[in-house]
Amino acid sequence: MRRDKRYKRVPTQGRRKAVLLRLLLLGSLVTGLTACAKGGQLTPMGATLMGGRQGEDPAAQAKALPYATLVAHLQGNEALLVMAHRTGERGRDTYWQAGDRATLHLRDGLPASTAGFEATLLGRWHSAEPGPTGQYRVHAHWRDADGQEWQDEAVASLTCDAAQPLELPLTRLSLERCTERLDWVGSDTHSRGTFWREPGSERIWGGDMALWPHGPRLRWQVARPWWSDAEDTERDAGQSSRPDIVPSS
Repeated sequence: MRRDKRYKRVPTQGRRKAVLLRLLLLGSLVTGLTACAKGGQLTPMGATLMGGRQGEDPAAQAKALPYATLVAHLQGNEALLVMAHRTGERGRDTYWQAGDRATLHLRDGLPASTAGFEATLLGRWHSAEPGPTGQYRVHAHWRDADGQEWQDEAVASLTCDAAQPLELPLTRLSLERCTERLDWVGSDTHSRGTFWREPGSERIWGGDMALWPHGPRLRWQVARPWWSDAEDTERDAGQSSRPDIVPSS
């Protein structure tokens, strides 16, 4: 990856968050695999996490499994990821693991961090809801292949088109195509990401975006979702009781 001196370099003490994330992911993996073992045999979920079905088409794997799954493409590799852990308010944080133990963390359906890759996304988040101009801030914190950590932030804007049919690994849905444009302040570069969301519920079914400036692009699509209609009902009830909350775009 090309280094740019205008990136913000992260001091050593700022790395404690990454250490805690690795411990959390390791613990969830061990717990998940233990729960998957029955009589010395791995269930389909356990076999998938351990790479027991390598070489098979990810969509075919997802169809054969009753677990929440998504298909991801990163740096020329394609893999089926199985949800290993869910936490946060209304389960907004989900952790997905592949057969080689690489892990993707989604928050509200969008990439928030990774583990087990040559370069690692340590954190990606929005600082605020869009204001009157529709702009907001996106922050990225990553570690390159040499182990050096960097940070940058972008001024972002989002536009969404009318819903159109989209083929997904296990279904076909009418989804809005949303384009996020980012002007990175520290590196003085620009990038664009796309994600597809369901009208009304705003559930995100897939996306294609660079994880940080000049970083690798991640493409993913939900195969078997982890949410339910009951969760949408609870969310809508919570928003109607708190009129000060602005739904995310």
